[in-house]
Amino acid sequence: MNDVLEPPDEAGRSLPTTAAGVPARHRPDTPPVDVVAFSAFYRAEVTALVNFLLWMGAGIADAADIAQETMIEAYQSWPSIQRPRAWIRRVASRQYGRRRFGQEVATEPDNLSPLLPASADISAWEQRHDVLRLLTMLPWRQRQVMAWTFDGYQPQEIADELDITPEAVRASLKLARRALAEELGRAGETT
Repeated sequence: MNDVLEPPDEAGRSLPTTAAGVPARHRPDTPPVDVVAFSAFYRAEVTALVNFLLWMGAGIADAADIAQETMIEAYQSWPSIQRPRAWIRRVASRQYGRRRFGQEVATEPDNLSPLLPASADISAWEQRHDVLRLLTMLPWRQRQVMAWTFDGYQPQEIADELDITPEAVRASLKLARRALAEELGRAGETT
């Protein structure tokens, strides 16, 4: 056994740690967390999760907070999560939904968070800003479905994750695309 011992706890017992030095404490009724696998998942997905929340209309501060809270929940539930990419989006989407009702949602992202890379391409930033502004005009369900679509999920997968029918997903996508096209058409007429 390659467990390393950490300093004793309050009762004077030494607690085992993983090879990475993380305490190997866990409830006896749950399997231990694979810290290496979760760390790799976190590094690969946290920025994408923040972006997903921005597509849904969250401000950067809320998106970063919700992403961190979601990742904490994911860590705590890691051994039982079957599809982690979808799981974190579903949980973050629900958290954002609970937060946004009754609160004004920021529409202008800023790059004050280390979770998002700073963009040196001004035209890309402007395009992203315009898309985010347009998305905030959509009703909640349409914006939610568009965010899942932007992240590469198909209607059937979105339906499974949101517990709605694939037809409802397709209808929301159709309405969202039509509304966005109309808004872009109006914007084009004014320039």
